[in-house]
Amino acid sequence: MNRYKYFVTNSTLGEWTKLPDIAPSQLRAARLIRVLFTGDLERKIFTNPFFEGKEKHYLRAQIARISHSTSLIPKGLMRPIEDDENRGIEENTPDEGEIVMPSTTQMKSLDMWVHATKNILKNGTTILKQPEAPEGEEWDDDRVNAEMKKLLESDPYAPLLSPVSDDAKISVSKTMKQSAWICRLAGDTTEYISEQTRQKVSNGIVVVKSLQWPGSINFYFNGRFQKIYVGDGHKYEQGSTFYPVDPPMMNVD
Repeated sequence: MNRYKYFVTNSTLGEWTKLPDIAPSQLRAARLIRVLFTGDLERKIFTNPFFEGKEKHYLRAQIARISHSTSLIPKGLMRPIEDDENRGIEENTPDEGEIVMPSTTQMKSLDMWVHATKNILKNGTTILKQPEAPEGEEWDDDRVNAEMKKLLESDPYAPLLSPVSDDAKISVSKTMKQSAWICRLAGDTTEYISEQTRQKVSNGIVVVKSLQWPGSINFYFNGRFQKIYVGDGHKYEQGSTFYPVDPPMMNVD
């Protein structure tokens, strides 16, 4: 969640400011509110439910949510690290040779795109900590394992490197749902063999758009992939978007 550092500015010619790390409680609160950004990082956030922090903390929380939900890579490029408690991934390098990147035409299927990051859990983190016994109690290994099992059942890990085609559909009306992603192959789709690599190449480009986070787009072009986000920092919502503001503090004489 706080793995990367982010710098923001209101002008590319102006001063850049590093955003602070956030606490799990701030990310949990960010999921419950919807506040428009003003560009004033020091602006206090007044919402109901309460958000403990300023606009810079809320911005950092939204960046974490967007990044963990929409960072994609081609299928087969990475693999989970075996017996890693932190649920890490590594390059899926074959025993012989190098990784063969899929062709642009192959990448036009949603099944070829997988999530590159761990899901953010309900507790606002990516890893569940082993439960500890309350003060004055002692738990044996069986009790610790049982409590950990309960945590995993209530706040499960999403499978690592899961294809985006498995993502839950989003509601666009009371009776209709649709895929959370749209995948299109645009441009000249003619394939030919490259003289340098002897691989199939194309002048087309694959575009994968997130409908869950409007403005998030992943691209693929002849073995190269990248993502960009241009949006208001908020998730798509169908239905009510009214978030009342907390009343001001009252002075009681």
